[in-house]
Amino acid sequence: MRTTGGMEPTALADELIGPVRQALAILQQSLERPNGFEPKASERTCKILLSDAGEGIVLPRLISAVLREAPHVRIEALRRPNDQYQQLLQSGEADLAIGNLAFLKSGFYQQRLFGDPYCCLARKRHPFIGPGFPLQAFLTAQHVAVATGNADDLVERALSKMRAKRDVILRVTHYHVAADVVERSNLVVTVPRNAARNARGVQILPVPLSIPAADVRQFWHRRAHKDPANQWLRGTLAKLAFD
Repeated sequence: MRTTGGMEPTALADELIGPVRQALAILQQSLERPNGFEPKASERTCKILLSDAGEGIVLPRLISAVLREAPHVRIEALRRPNDQYQQLLQSGEADLAIGNLAFLKSGFYQQRLFGDPYCCLARKRHPFIGPGFPLQAFLTAQHVAVATGNADDLVERALSKMRAKRDVILRVTHYHVAADVVERSNLVVTVPRNAARNARGVQILPVPLSIPAADVRQFWHRRAHKDPANQWLRGTLAKLAFD
């Protein structure tokens, strides 16, 4: 349909797009399967669902391996809301999802890649936060919350058990944005340790709460379990050293 913003799909097109994409993915698998998957000859685009923290730790290592083994394969990182992951993997619009994604259960396979403990960030020369970061300082500080990832859910759960609260005055979408804000203010943020790798001008502090480390895994739908290209991609990721 023609609209003021350009061409838009009809309701019927929206209804059909999922099954059509799934059928095309199955056809692609069928064509690849007789001869298996040949990494050096393939021109496939592999699509991976990742957070911004996941992109920073996974993609530099993955692309080096892909360039060596499959120079014509393309990698596309997808950033989507968590509630879309299941449909995107099921339809074949995404090949893998990587993260601490406990909500992907029935119909999915998973494999652990690495552990990622949480930490707090505060700017250097913060007026009242130094190398030691006791619970009282954490509760007194003003915080940035990050909508993606699990850090803030874990913090809120731990605080709820203690019947304590923190002062969140800013909410952002991505960890790297939160780190930039913290560097330029007196705010504090809780992030996975790998999200702080490239942060400048900040102190990396322990979280003064009992929260488990992120258990980063790769997830794939059962429809892709025997797909040779998906198997190759999973195997390549599993061989990489992230810790």
